This record gives sequence, structure tokens and C-alpha cells, in this order.
Amino acid sequence: MSRRTHDRRRRRGPGPGGERRNQERIVLTPEGVPAAVPDAPPISSVVFVSDESRKRYPWLPGRVIVGSVWRGPEHLRVQIDASGNAVPCGGKRAVTRVA
Repeated sequence: MSRRTHDRRRRRGPGPGGERRNQERIVLTPEGVPAAVPDAPPISSVVFVSDESRKRYPWLPGRVIVGSVWRGPEHLRVQIDASGNAVPCGGKRAVTRVA
């Protein structure tokens, strides 16, 4: 065993005086999910995409995050609003042409 390996093993134990570092515990909810800290950003809400939007844009998944932008064929981009409707965004389509 090299001296370097031996030194590394020795340093893994408790700190000076035998005490361990005070690590924060993760608080769990009753369901067993980590609870958010008070200053955490709000959780993104999830909505079902409307049937009309799914007919117009069949490449959209059934559930999405509100405000997310999805890109489909021909670089068509749509954004999902809070009611689950897909709204075209980005103005014109970005299509590359080969001469």
C-alpha cells in the first residue's frame, strides 16, 4: 500500500476531536418526497394538452409544463398556455433552402 493511499484512508474518518461534520438533513413530506425550502422557486404546473391542439399538432405529448415551447416538423414552434392550448410562437418558420 502506498503512502498516498494510506493518507487518503486516514482522512475519511471523523474530524479532529472525534466529531463528525454537521450535515443538514433533508426534510421529507409524508409521501416521502423531499420538501422544498422556503426560498425555492414555485413548482411548474402541468396541464393536459387540449384535443384541438393535439389534432393541429399531433407531435405534442398529452401532458406538458405550462409555458413550455415544443418544436415540431419544419421547425414549427408552439408554446402551451395555462389552459392547455398550443399557440404558435416565433413568427416565421425557419426553413433552410438548398439552391
